[in-house]
Amino acid sequence: MTKVAWDYTHQEFTITDYYYFSILQRACKENGILVDEVTDWSKLAEYDVIVFNYPEKPFTPEEVGDVKKLVEAGKRVVILGYYKNEDFIADTVNSLATAFGLRMNPDEVTDPESNHGGDPYFVVTGKVYGFNDGVEKLMLACTPSISLEGENTEVLIEGEPSAVSNKGFKPVLGALYRHPSGGEFIVVGTCVFWDNYSIERYSNQRFALNLLKR
Repeated sequence: MTKVAWDYTHQEFTITDYYYFSILQRACKENGILVDEVTDWSKLAEYDVIVFNYPEKPFTPEEVGDVKKLVEAGKRVVILGYYKNEDFIADTVNSLATAFGLRMNPDEVTDPESNHGGDPYFVVTGKVYGFNDGVEKLMLACTPSISLEGENTEVLIEGEPSAVSNKGFKPVLGALYRHPSGGEFIVVGTCVFWDNYSIERYSNQRFALNLLKR
């Protein structure tokens, strides 16, 4: 059974918030994924996967060092944000992500052609390059782009050719850093791809489970 630490030390959205994440929580239970909300930073090393879902409190240099050790030890760490640097979310994500050669941009990615319900902010893409077993297309609502700035980084999710960033960045919607140990640090642009509104659309639920299961 995969053990997932859903961090709450940085004021994240919690998976036990029934209104937003009850479907994800139920799907995890049905698929052998044990998810614990963790309020004690020192406990993160006990888990296979660590999730920072819209952290609102910046990471300290000491915490960045701890996360680097977790990834070096073979853990998977996933951090998710939101578009336009709302609540300074890109800045907060980058207080950790830049240590792995990844940067969340303060932009918004829209797609006037490949979208859900005719809404360009509900970006739909089939360009999913990892954790894609059983995945055909994803819908990522209100997403920024991610820039790859360091070594051992890869594009994980990319917009279709019609997707565009309002600040001119490449429409990369998810990216990862891979350590030689097998550990991974993953940035997904939007934390709402797996909320109750989005998770049952397209292949979002399958991708979410692939991301959390080891």
